[in-house]
Amino acid sequence: MKRIRLGKIAGAHGVKGLVKISYFGDDPKALGGYGPFYTAETGDEKISLTLKGASGKHLLAAAQGVDEKNAADALNGTELWVERAALPAPPQGQYYIEDLIGLKALDNKDGAEIGTVTAVQNFGAGDLLEIKPKGQESFFLVLTKENVPDVAIEHGYIKIERPEEI
Repeated sequence: MKRIRLGKIAGAHGVKGLVKISYFGDDPKALGGYGPFYTAETGDEKISLTLKGASGKHLLAAAQGVDEKNAADALNGTELWVERAALPAPPQGQYYIEDLIGLKALDNKDGAEIGTVTAVQNFGAGDLLEIKPKGQESFFLVLTKENVPDVAIEHGYIKIERPEEI
């Protein structure tokens, strides 16, 4: 079953074992409706969290069995994954980033296949699609409506404005 990463533990908060969570979605409060969370894309290890509030850009949560700072610090970097089937369908015209991986990238002008979306990266300036053409090196394309005017997950493709260097 496919999993989607919703966030990760970004460290301890205070001395009573609370953890800070970086949430990757639009509605941080939605995180409280899921769980326990898987700690990796594959595997069976889980963590149970109870949301306690927010601090700046982070959510605050209590992790089951964690009641002091050192134990909370040990969870730093733990990823929070849920089964894709547990998430609601996104609103019309929206999608989960993870659903883009594996789609064919087609030229918006002529429909020719350019490659396959192999990953979605974000280094702080926005989402980048990593596209791998057959027999060539991967390239990155900024995920904007201008660069990716058509996303058809149900049909298995996206249409992109082909970069000049490709």
